[in-house]
Amino acid sequence: LHGLSGLPVSYPDDGETSEDLLSMPALARIDGKRALILRSNNGREVLEQTLRQRGVQTSYCECYRRSSIHYDGEEQGQRMRTLGIDTLVITSGEMLQQFYTLMPEYYRRAWLISCRLIVVSERLAMLARQFGWTDIVVANTADNDALMRVLL
Repeated sequence: LHGLSGLPVSYPDDGETSEDLLSMPALARIDGKRALILRSNNGREVLEQTLRQRGVQTSYCECYRRSSIHYDGEEQGQRMRTLGIDTLVITSGEMLQQFYTLMPEYYRRAWLISCRLIVVSERLAMLARQFGWTDIVVANTADNDALMRVLL
């Protein structure tokens, strides 16, 4: 972004969530500023809500679109169980919800909930616990290096 805009760019060293961004000292006192939030068609509202509370005028630019792919849950549950898949990497709450909903109840009980679940935030871990997972690992960030460190 700096290379394209020539403007200084700051980001959290430890984490890639909205909460990590909002914890940066530079965003503590920003009353009167304007912010453009780049997100998907149904991104979370926490960044916008918190910035507005801090006196920032916000706008959205939906720069990518998330859309569901329809799978046969029975077929996919049987396939993944047969393949011996025992670890899942989930990087968003929407992904977790869709995957859980996709699986028929039998595969949720017999396979899905017993899988080791790797997530990218404590917020996702809490959601996973609500669905019934107990073997949950929270990666430090959502980048490939952090996820590979947890997988290996």
